[in-house]
Amino acid sequence: MRSLKCYATIVLCAILRTRGDRWYSATIFDKHKVQDLEQNSFKAGQRLIPSTSTNEQAHKNYDEGFEPRETVQDHTLPRWEMLTLNPNSKQTRSPALYGSSNLQITNEYYEPVENVSRKPVEVINYNNTINVVNVIKRTRPKRKVVKRCPNVPSRQNKKLVGNQTARTKFLEVFEVVEFEHVICISSSGLEGTCIHEYECAAKGGSSMGTCANGYGTCCVNLFLCEGQSSELAGWFTNPGFPSPSTDRISCTFTLHKASEEITQVRLDFVSFELLGPTAGTCQQDQFVVSGQNSNSYVPILCGINTGQHVYIEVGESDGPIYLSVQTVSPETRLYSIKVTQLTSSDELAAPTGCLQYYTEPQGFLESFNYRDRSEIGIPRAPSYLNNLNYAMCIRRAAETCSVTYTNVDYMQIVNYDLDGLPVIPQGQAGVEIFNCPSDWLLISATRLCGDRLNDGSVIQDFSLDAPVTDSNAGPIAVWFRTDEGYVGRGFKLEYQQNTCKGPP
Repeated sequence: MRSLKCYATIVLCAILRTRGDRWYSATIFDKHKVQDLEQNSFKAGQRLIPSTSTNEQAHKNYDEGFEPRETVQDHTLPRWEMLTLNPNSKQTRSPALYGSSNLQITNEYYEPVENVSRKPVEVINYNNTINVVNVIKRTRPKRKVVKRCPNVPSRQNKKLVGNQTARTKFLEVFEVVEFEHVICISSSGLEGTCIHEYECAAKGGSSMGTCANGYGTCCVNLFLCEGQSSELAGWFTNPGFPSPSTDRISCTFTLHKASEEITQVRLDFVSFELLGPTAGTCQQDQFVVSGQNSNSYVPILCGINTGQHVYIEVGESDGPIYLSVQTVSPETRLYSIKVTQLTSSDELAAPTGCLQYYTEPQGFLESFNYRDRSEIGIPRAPSYLNNLNYAMCIRRAAETCSVTYTNVDYMQIVNYDLDGLPVIPQGQAGVEIFNCPSDWLLISATRLCGDRLNDGSVIQDFSLDAPVTDSNAGPIAVWFRTDEGYVGRGFKLEYQQNTCKGPP
């Protein structure tokens, strides 16, 4: 029976020690009582620190200010334990015995007690925390709280509106639109490329109007006076375009070849109105091209040449190519010239030696400065130019074997003898070298001149116009040759390629 009681006592003590956190979570002391006890212990040169005990007498002694020399071995309930402190050392508590504690010892001074001199006393700042072991910690998962704004409709899938393609992407805030970089017509009437305005600014272009339903800008490369560029395409225009210029013009643009593969430069005269020639020579206004191949002939131009075009051979030249407009007096002038650099593999590339190249199966051949109507009201003097010698080439269409030329307007290619008299009567057609010694068209290896187009193959009356057909194999070309003596109005011919079955 006695041994049973001992075993019960041991089990009870073990339970109290291991589950002490259920009895006391922390020990709280009154600061004033602790100071009084420390002052009393100072007299004996010793310090009191809190301990734990299950002895009821320990509680009683604690409440009554028990004697410091008492010693209790059991450690469960709080009591005071005697320690001898060294002022120059730091005392620590055993975590295994007292739990995880923050123990700091500092020097403080207390008032002397009963004639005891003032000495530094180490004060223990103790935060009593009992370690809790064998406890399962459970962490609840965090709930995701979704807050919704009131009166806001639920999110719906966006749909493409209008003629936008499925490649158009929509985001919550930003809208990304993709569009093809196609040819566009700018607000000034010039042809450009539809791209984003930031891309246009980065390449040095000019934004002229919108395109792609407002998402893009019509970007135009302007080749301005005294400027230079190596762009593949651009526009050489008069100052102040699209308005005519009324001041004297001295304007030169420098074009660098975009690459070594560039063999030609095509100039399209979308608008071209300068003062006309005097007796076939451009004396007041001149459009001059330089820097091309040494055997590439480009005449000095003036007058009205809107709708015309020329090719410049540059394959053997390192460049640069210079485009220049020079005028003598302040008059009204207007020009916009599209400049396109070409390689030999480009669709628009012309056969070598062709100043003009026509790619359609039907069209019109017209001499320079033929038109007699001005869009800006400048004085007119229509006539061809002196010292011309160039070829007008036509790309042969599929399944065609011949080309027929007809006169569609007033024709005048003049020739004079040494006495200054016309070689052929007025209103007549001239054929071959005796009638056309100096100025002539060469069609199907036959010289033609005069006021009518007629080679005599269809109609023998040379006072009438008659169609002229070229059925020769090989490249299709018409040559025009003039001297520096006399000039006439020029020509405007319509050409029509015929199928291999013959002309209609």
